[in-house]
Amino acid sequence: MKHAPPWDRLKDIAAKRRDAQAQRLGALTRERDEAAKRLEMLVGYRADYEARLANASRGGIDPTELRNYQAFLAQLTRAIAQQTDIVGAAERSVRGAKTQWTSEHQRVESFQALDVRHATGVAREEQRRAQKLTDEWSARNGSRETTER
Repeated sequence: MKHAPPWDRLKDIAAKRRDAQAQRLGALTRERDEAAKRLEMLVGYRADYEARLANASRGGIDPTELRNYQAFLAQLTRAIAQQTDIVGAAERSVRGAKTQWTSEHQRVESFQALDVRHATGVAREEQRRAQKLTDEWSARNGSRETTER
């Protein structure tokens, strides 16, 4: 019976950790993409509202209405600044998760390299044993032929 290499359990753990990191990376990437879409939407709202203000100003605008436009644009600008910070933090989280995934992936690849080396060593040892048996068999048959003559 062949025994599993001692690092098999470690390899399984590393693969599970890599898979968990991949899921985390995927979730963080989705969150970052959603945050970027919200930022894009806010920037679009601000551009639209600025265009509305420009159109209203051309036709003459009441001071109260002007203050309302300006107040809303200021709120949009603050919201854009906050969302920009959120997108930046999300991007940093994605980069960190990608680094973690890469590290876990390299660990799994290391264990796979050990598996390949181990399998190569086992195959080489089996080949040596087979060659030794063949040599012994040939030596025995060769000695019988010489004694029979």
